[in-house]
Amino acid sequence: MHKKLLVLSILFTLFSFCSFSQEGKLDKAKESLKSSNSSTNVVKTSSKSSKTSSTAANNTSTGIENPFARIVWFVAAYTVYGVVFESPWEMKGRMSTAEIAHYPYEKPFHGNFIYTNTTNYNITRFDFYNHFLIESKNLYGNDIGVDFKFLKRFALDINYTTFSENVNNKRDSFNMFSTLLKYDRIRTQRFDAWFGLGFRHVFNDVKETRFLMGFGGEIFIAKPISLVASHKWATVNRESVRNTKLLLKYNINNYRISSGYEHYKLGVSKINAFSIGVEASF
Repeated sequence: MHKKLLVLSILFTLFSFCSFSQEGKLDKAKESLKSSNSSTNVVKTSSKSSKTSSTAANNTSTGIENPFARIVWFVAAYTVYGVVFESPWEMKGRMSTAEIAHYPYEKPFHGNFIYTNTTNYNITRFDFYNHFLIESKNLYGNDIGVDFKFLKRFALDINYTTFSENVNNKRDSFNMFSTLLKYDRIRTQRFDAWFGLGFRHVFNDVKETRFLMGFGGEIFIAKPISLVASHKWATVNRESVRNTKLLLKYNINNYRISSGYEHYKLGVSKINAFSIGVEASF
């Protein structure tokens, strides 16, 4: 009798373990991103931040009254502006007036930006992209969007990412929408780099919108090859929702073929996917 109970207990444990191990990544991700006890934490955090901000504001207002502190503040602000946006030395350089190329490698040694004194360049460009993401036969996704470049150094990146997973013959999904306003800080003919701020919304059972940050760049090695890397991250209920891309691109006039590696961290779940996609510039 005891042996039977022992065998049944072992079988039940194994069954429970198998059931747990077969739980999908996407389901775990959504569960970890759902709000839980967040209202109390938000109230506490907001009260603390309000006290801190009020104290800081009082200190700042008192400090600015001091002429020396005012000078230091203006110097620091000017320095930060130069580092983040453009320094006085860069204003006199070619990068300051770089034009947006109609497409990468429009000229043999030019990437997304080109140095020119002519006016034969548009102030806008639309880059459409569609990347297919594959981790396994049961877990794959799609990242589709448009990167709208304008005013020589700004871009608006809007994209929709969806994942699909087959768990125990049942289909599960994870979907999110992101928008990011980017500033092209470095705009040379062989390399460009950007940083951006925006928002990310997670659909499904999560239904949360959070602040989004990102940075990235692209180096044009030799026609028609370029290498692009980027990282975007947001925090939903104290859990990370971030993605990293490292892609190799083959440029053919207005069109590109990309392939490489994409990593996604969706709450407690991590997805390491092979990426292959197509892009077009107009």
